[in-house]
Amino acid sequence: MHVELVSIETADGVRLGGYLRTPSAANTAKLGVDVVICHHGVGGNFYAASFFDTMGDALLADGTAILRVNSRGHDQAFHQQQRRLGAAYEVIDDCQHDFTAWLDFAAERGFRRVAVWGHSLGAVKTVYFLSQANDPRVVCAVASSPPRFVNQAYLASENGARFAADIARAQQLLAAGEPEALLEAQVPQPRPFSARTYLDKYGPDARYDYFAHLPRTRVPLLLTLDSLETGDVSFAPLAERGPKMSAEWSNVSYQLIDGADHSYGARTRELWDSVRSWLTRVHAAAGVA
Repeated sequence: MHVELVSIETADGVRLGGYLRTPSAANTAKLGVDVVICHHGVGGNFYAASFFDTMGDALLADGTAILRVNSRGHDQAFHQQQRRLGAAYEVIDDCQHDFTAWLDFAAERGFRRVAVWGHSLGAVKTVYFLSQANDPRVVCAVASSPPRFVNQAYLASENGARFAADIARAQQLLAAGEPEALLEAQVPQPRPFSARTYLDKYGPDARYDYFAHLPRTRVPLLLTLDSLETGDVSFAPLAERGPKMSAEWSNVSYQLIDGADHSYGARTRELWDSVRSWLTRVHAAAGVA
């Protein structure tokens, strides 16, 4: 497998890495996109094993390149100069810098029709970016298992008391001028977050509730969900509303992947079959040669 390691610098000075795999000349483009840019979930990275690697094999066979990339939220924490970055410190709105820089890289490499595919937090960022930037270089997108970040839903859950305590602690740290102080959060997942990051993601403003951003997306968008998380507070709303979304928004499609967990590891074939079928339909509807 030939992999090219690549890197970019965002407009606000963050350096990020990734890998690019391109199809052989013998594999003609069949899916209507030149490259798929894949964005990881919380604390992920481009070099860890992921279903994206298997998807890459399938994409190459159909004549499409794959670009697996890091965001500034990769891994748990790291430093660049005086900045603290990584999952513990990222602000989701800053993903616009990351997405744009990788799109710039793709354009510089000659890719004209770009698809974006995000997983988990990367899926939330994908919908958010589409709603904010409306970048014409993105012709379609896939968002796999995006969690819905709604403060009231977490408060009403069985772990609501612990969630309320963590939110209150984050607010106290922010008020004390300590936005980067860490707290050991338990809801919706056990992970250390800075006070600023925890409030940014899970605070009362629900700034990144992707349901609120779907009406402002313009390109064809496929939302996928793994069936083993349909009862989880973060994913149950998509399981309930997903089948009706295409009636609300003509550009939005939904697919439940039966038997899959959050990583899709045991159901990569089923995931790819769904995504490939959807890409084929989108390509046919666009009528692009």
